[in-house]
Amino acid sequence: MASFASFNLSKDLVHALNKLGYLEPSPVQGKVIPKALSGKSLVCQSETGSGKTHAYLVPILDSIDMNLPRLQSIILCPSRELARQVYEFAFAFTKFFPRLKVRLFTSETEKTQNKEGLGIAPHIVIATPGRAKDILQNEYALDLHGVRSIVLDEADMLMDLGYFEDIDSLYEVLPETIQTMVFSATLNQGLKQQLEHYVDAKFLYEGEDFKTASTVAHHFVDIKHIGKSEALARFLEIRKPYLALVFASKKEDVNAAYAHLRSLGVEAVCFSGDLDTRERKKALRLIKSNKFPVVVCSDLLSRGIDIEDVTDVISLDLPSDLAYYYHRAGRTGRFGKSGDSWVFYNADDLQRAKTLLAQGVAFDYYTLKADAIVPTESSFLARRKIQFKHEVSEQEARDISIAKAHTKVDKVKPGYKAKRRKAVEKVHGKYRRKAIKEKVREQMGRAYAAKAKKKD
Repeated sequence: MASFASFNLSKDLVHALNKLGYLEPSPVQGKVIPKALSGKSLVCQSETGSGKTHAYLVPILDSIDMNLPRLQSIILCPSRELARQVYEFAFAFTKFFPRLKVRLFTSETEKTQNKEGLGIAPHIVIATPGRAKDILQNEYALDLHGVRSIVLDEADMLMDLGYFEDIDSLYEVLPETIQTMVFSATLNQGLKQQLEHYVDAKFLYEGEDFKTASTVAHHFVDIKHIGKSEALARFLEIRKPYLALVFASKKEDVNAAYAHLRSLGVEAVCFSGDLDTRERKKALRLIKSNKFPVVVCSDLLSRGIDIEDVTDVISLDLPSDLAYYYHRAGRTGRFGKSGDSWVFYNADDLQRAKTLLAQGVAFDYYTLKADAIVPTESSFLARRKIQFKHEVSEQEARDISIAKAHTKVDKVKPGYKAKRRKAVEKVHGKYRRKAIKEKVREQMGRAYAAKAKKKD
């Protein structure tokens, strides 16, 4: 297995990595770091929890001239929480490199405070795009001529939140030869087109075929029309997770679930966009202290935030943008650890679940009972996840023609198309049911034969 020393990094940087607990590079780091060290722009797509942050921090730290007091690298993040996390990762290296200067620019603090102390330029600025534009372009508080690299972290979220206008504006005042490194857990066509402005994308590391780590197990839980908050309380009482992140798409569902748990005496923390800056910082400190076994949150916490030892992720619903499901599930099973992602559903809420199945995610099935979470071999969802298709026979085709003829009218009347469509669907349904019965008999015959053969 490769080591950080094999990348020809400085001995001091390898020593710092070892002291900080980074002994061997993750697969994505092994692929990206050598390319990044060459100074070439790149795009990296890899699942959450794969070590993307240090895949760009390590080459940045190795390339910085710490004896030169000028800004040399900019890292842009879509949220202040993620920006602070990256800042904390980078700041940890100042213990080993006393001359290294790192600054954080976000809306956590006033712009005047961000600008304080810039008489000595930082080597690295970590910022949200809007604040970076304010300080670096509008205020021109730092000389940008020496900037060698810029990182767009969680680029798909940068695009979703509309930050590329600020990023475009910032690029106008950066050197043309700048190295751009783009990192994202998902990379759709719209984002690829957006990135053409900054990156040749000569290097694209796709990671693995799955969108979350292979150590994450995915489960559907039929809550049988129990209210989400009550189902959650029952589930937690039975499951007793070490550390669970509970996600809901709507803020009111987050608040309702949290309030219900607190009313039952469950130790929990709430994190959502409803919190002000001070409350969000306090909530993050509580979350990272690992003193609370349950965190109820919005999808704001699903992107990039590294929370150690999450054993279970619980989705009270599925987000309208299913990419966020993968980000939720990616909060567990990080760095080789195992984890479980649980999705609550009932018979009235199946469409997104079926779409997720169609994308190839391997789920198993459970039913939430009063005192147990029971494995289910054949749930309502499982039975409906495969759409049966059959070939149209000559007889069916003739019956369809007859049905169309019976609904033909001499004069166009309102609703005649719907009447014809229903007649045709009725014929299709008749033959489809017949084909399904034949398929079931065939499968049962094979099963009985296999069972008999096994006995012999």
